[in-house]
Amino acid sequence: MNIKTLKIWSIIAVLILSTGCAPSTYPAHKSASNVLKSISNEYIINNIPLDYKVSIVSYNSKYTNDLLHVSVDIKNHKQEQYELEYRFRWFDDTGFEVDATPWLPLTLNAMEYKTIQGIAHSPQVESFKFYIRVKQ
Repeated sequence: MNIKTLKIWSIIAVLILSTGCAPSTYPAHKSASNVLKSISNEYIINNIPLDYKVSIVSYNSKYTNDLLHVSVDIKNHKQEQYELEYRFRWFDDTGFEVDATPWLPLTLNAMEYKTIQGIAHSPQVESFKFYIRVKQ
């Protein structure tokens, strides 16, 4: 091996090792492209008629006074108004459901972008799932 090749391999090794030591944290902000199916642990669309009509653009979460506060951004991609329902389910650090909101009404106008917020009622809550469906 010549010196140039050895230097390249040394740089590659340093990059691999430094990347492997990076902390594994979850960002407070995530984006999604399609929301028809369960696309993450946080949000679930469980109604086929919403296919490619409504999407979850992104969400943010933070703690306010030890309570998980969530903000979900949704977008209507069609020139139609939709009567929808949404709910949050709240989970503790072991994955057990601590609380859930009832289904709440939501009108999403044509091409509208809307933010929906929810706050957990217990400091035990560590994660959530957001559900949206066509009004039942």
